[in-house]
Amino acid sequence: MKQKKDNLLENFDSSKISWLKSGGKIEKLLKINNEVQLEQINAESNSKLNILPIGNFSNLLIKDRGFSGLAVKLTGDFSKITANKDFLLVGAGVLDHFFSQYCYRNKISGYEFLHTIPGSIGGNIFMNAGCYGNEIKDKLISVIYYDIKRSKICEISSQDINFDYRKGFQDPNTLILYGKFKVIIGDQAVIKNIMKENEVKRNQTQPQKVNCCGSIFKNPSNQNAWKLIKSSLDASFYTGPIKLSLKHSNFFENDSNISPDLIENFIKTIQKKVEEKHNIILERELEII
Repeated sequence: MKQKKDNLLENFDSSKISWLKSGGKIEKLLKINNEVQLEQINAESNSKLNILPIGNFSNLLIKDRGFSGLAVKLTGDFSKITANKDFLLVGAGVLDHFFSQYCYRNKISGYEFLHTIPGSIGGNIFMNAGCYGNEIKDKLISVIYYDIKRSKICEISSQDINFDYRKGFQDPNTLILYGKFKVIIGDQAVIKNIMKENEVKRNQTQPQKVNCCGSIFKNPSNQNAWKLIKSSLDASFYTGPIKLSLKHSNFFENDSNISPDLIENFIKTIQKKVEEKHNIILERELEII
């Protein structure tokens, strides 16, 4: 790995920050700490390199051949929460768990579900993340983003975003900077109980303290991905260096430093088996670059 500037890394090994402890190298990784540094994106990419925003790297895998382009990670000012009278301004780099705890401490309800999601706010807005009957779109007022081509900071109302299941603000050539979120004051004891209940559910049904990316596949309409997977595969898929979780068939666990291409092949095999059994093509939640 070569370091060119204080906030620019070249030939960066993505397995160092991946939740899967697996991944190819990134040609350039640029860490942006404030709005002034946003202009570096255009300077480093020169309109020629692909640009990849990365968050907590919990739902992303870089293949063996690596990523030829500029990956951008927001830190510093974009990892802060600012309370205003009518909304919370939350940086894209803020981790879900941190945001949920912040809301609990300040008696703000509605964000308990984020306590169990291992991502960042920017990633949540991009994916319209959710669980336990909640989605990020339900709490979002607007998105502040950087238009890379125009080198301009813009804002869009959540009502003007075409939200769908696991699809949020995904306009091309943009970088999500902040989300403005609703403030609803609630009972702190109730907020804490909901967070605890969600944590118990997660621990009982999902693998913990292993290399894991969360759900592998989206749920098809009126179907549960885990049921389709479990009914399509034999016991051999639950052993080995890459294996399905015994707790939840829509999660897999893998050894550290394993080839990301092997992980992708494992996923493709599951898709093939489910399609053969149920005539349903499962769509990945995990983003593979």
